[in-house]
Amino acid sequence: MVATISTRGSSEGLLGVLVMALLSAVLSHRVTLAGLLLGFSVHFKIYPFIYAPAIIWWMGRRSTSSSSQSTLLGKALGFLTPARINLTLVSLATFFGLNAAMYFSYGPDFLQETYLHHVTRIDHRHNFSPYNIQLYLASALPSYSSPGSSSLSSLRIESIAFLPQLLLSTILIPLFLAKRDLPGTMLAQTFAFVTFNKVCTSQYFLWYMVLLPLYLPYSSFLPNKKLGLAALGLWVVSQALWLQQGYELEFLGKSTFLSGLWGASLGFFLVNCWILGVIIGDVGRQQQQQQKKF
Repeated sequence: MVATISTRGSSEGLLGVLVMALLSAVLSHRVTLAGLLLGFSVHFKIYPFIYAPAIIWWMGRRSTSSSSQSTLLGKALGFLTPARINLTLVSLATFFGLNAAMYFSYGPDFLQETYLHHVTRIDHRHNFSPYNIQLYLASALPSYSSPGSSSLSSLRIESIAFLPQLLLSTILIPLFLAKRDLPGTMLAQTFAFVTFNKVCTSQYFLWYMVLLPLYLPYSSFLPNKKLGLAALGLWVVSQALWLQQGYELEFLGKSTFLSGLWGASLGFFLVNCWILGVIIGDVGRQQQQQQKKF
């Protein structure tokens, strides 16, 4: 699948290498290297920024009974460990340094195509997301004729779809799972980010597939064969149903928007939500790791 996706001009394989290198650097406590990789990965493709909260939270010292930790100020100062500060400064310096170089090379077009585009993008082809029909309809509206339009009148649901996505993947999942198992948390974050994204295509599946080998050994899917086969079967079949509806729309010219395409999108979304729930439950049952102090 990695080879097939890469032949389409996608760089997801290289991004997977960067994410695994980042995880390896964090787990081996090479903080400066981790900061460099995090900053470069986010510059390379935006989504790895979701890992920053989980990594920062995972890097905390084990709780102590020191009286200085009993006050709010003490807890805040205790949170600011040298490792966390180092990771933050190095990653930000790397990210902003690379972005400055790109801006000086390409100008405002760099900001538009790299960041602002994601707020108003309306990709409606080969998009498994439940937002697909809304994006398809919005693509015909005059307000979308000029890319980068940021007026309040053009603000629609697809422009704020990232709110539940970011709440789940950057706040709730890291807060409750990161100290249990960092690789499993990163998998859950990525799975949630892709599932709730307003644009969900096959290449995004590689973002979480690269983390599966670190989670599967303790997952519920391997010991419970029925559960594993059911999850895999439903994941594949729900995609196939969507692709069949998409084929009729895009190749045969049939109007399959409702209820075929939208129903298939909802079905795939619900299957992914169920799988995400199993992953979160598995990671949540992991014993809190005994970490070395940074």
